[in-house]
Amino acid sequence: MRRGKKIKINHNSEFELDLAPLLAVMVKLVPVLLLSSAFVQMMVIETELPQVVAEAIQRNDQDKTPTVVAIEVDPKVGYTIVVTKAGKENTETVPLKDGSYDLPSLHQKLVEVKKANPEVFKIELNPEAKVPYNDIVKVMDEARQAHDKTVTFPVFDTKQGKTVETKYMFPEVIFSNMMEG
Repeated sequence: MRRGKKIKINHNSEFELDLAPLLAVMVKLVPVLLLSSAFVQMMVIETELPQVVAEAIQRNDQDKTPTVVAIEVDPKVGYTIVVTKAGKENTETVPLKDGSYDLPSLHQKLVEVKKANPEVFKIELNPEAKVPYNDIVKVMDEARQAHDKTVTFPVFDTKQGKTVETKYMFPEVIFSNMMEG
């Protein structure tokens, strides 16, 4: 009979873990992260919505077939406003004026859309990749509230049980093309 050799394992052996490469990476990363945070500027646009508008936005989110207002921004065409209500799509275009975006005309069209759809407070913004950030912010500013203080929009207040007026048009903006490459 042949017997196999017994392998002896020493469970009491000790070894040292070499952490020097890991520490070297951390020593280099920490200053880089601290320096880069000084150059990153975060901008937050504060919009304190009245409680009535916030409740209307929540009601609209719970609606199974909401009316959707979308703005497409194309540097060659201008603005295209697409309103989808009950499965029907209505498209209006605000063309470029002298080669640049026509913000007053966009605002006027958005006021018309808001008057036709007072229950909607949310827009989907779909800018092309070549549209500068500054132009996107201008669109959001035009859509937020009416410039003319005499123009107001009705919204139903559930606490008071009556309709009240607000100057806000589309304070909630969603970027609909964030996942596109």
